[in-house]
Amino acid sequence: MQSHFTFRCALKAAGLAGLLSCGLVFVGLAQAGQYRLLAEQPNTVVVAARVQNAEQQCNLEISIQGQATIEREVRAPYFEARIDITPQDLESVTVTWRGKSKRVNDEIVNACPTQGRTQFQVVDDNVALRAAWLSGFAAMGQAKAECVRTALRMDRVRYEWFEVNDKESSPEDWKIQRAMGQCDAFLAQKKAWGEQNPKSFPCVQSGVKTQCEGFYSVTENGKTRPISADEAIRRQLDKLPWGTGVRETAGARVGRQKLEQARQEQLLAEEQAKVKAAIEARQREEQMAIEAIAAQARERKAKAEAEYARRIKELERLEQERLEKRSWMLKQLEKLKSDPKADAKSDGKGDGKGDGKGDGKGDAKGDSKAEDAKPKAASANEAKPEEPKPK
Repeated sequence: MQSHFTFRCALKAAGLAGLLSCGLVFVGLAQAGQYRLLAEQPNTVVVAARVQNAEQQCNLEISIQGQATIEREVRAPYFEARIDITPQDLESVTVTWRGKSKRVNDEIVNACPTQGRTQFQVVDDNVALRAAWLSGFAAMGQAKAECVRTALRMDRVRYEWFEVNDKESSPEDWKIQRAMGQCDAFLAQKKAWGEQNPKSFPCVQSGVKTQCEGFYSVTENGKTRPISADEAIRRQLDKLPWGTGVRETAGARVGRQKLEQARQEQLLAEEQAKVKAAIEARQREEQMAIEAIAAQARERKAKAEAEYARRIKELERLEQERLEKRSWMLKQLEKLKSDPKADAKSDGKGDGKGDGKGDGKGDAKGDSKAEDAKPKAASANEAKPEEPKPK
């Protein structure tokens, strides 16, 4: 028995909108659906041949009401053919097909061992269909609705033109059924991000608090690579394995890198400031040492100059004393030379007392005074120190 999807609500003649609003479920009941055609516009639809033998490729002749007959090669496993129908003043369009062989480059393409028919209703718009599907998606919930939309889009199902409550069947029926069932399985599989929003959630990466996002992945040849959500859904539809992971968001990574760069720049600036301060401190110490040496030199120079000045002053004093003593002696000699009475008196005194005695004493005194005057002058000259040469 064929497995088709139907709807949870048991409403008779409720129409597509009412049925979809109840939510789609799977049961083992026969159910069919078919595209609606927009009048006087090209509409792409799908027909499929039921091939029972082991054919992998065969040819179909397809007749479209009101249009020319066409041929399509179809392949296993689905033997589907996409055709364009442009209805003209018709309420419905009947399409039939049968197998027909053909020759291509001296090779024969076998006729598909089958025949069939289907009918498409013609409408003026799809407003009601779109509203019904929107209601159905709303009843599914956002996550499942996004998954189903993605699955149908990848299978090229134009669901906004598809009437699920139709007496005809379509090759799209099983695709819609598969999308519903596999999306349930897709959502049921545990994700690395748990119940958090996969687009952004707080996390810790390498010991750093940041914002993360979930991603889908696939492992091939021992290597895991990220894939898109669409690719993960595609693999789920094809019953292929897929996985999930967590990584830092690009925005958080850029922001963290900017903060880290700013921190590194700040550390560098602080280090440069420390180095500069150390250099300036060393320069100040060197300058202070130079200034201290200069101050010591100035102090030594001042002391030397003061000592030199003191010695000069002392020499000048000694010279002044010498000159004063010399001046006194010279004055005495001048007096003796300028006063002949003094000589006469001295001679008279000598004569009165006796020649031998007077002459001896007078000569002795005169000689002694002259001799005394000479050594004093000589000692004054000897006492004058040699003037130091300026440094």
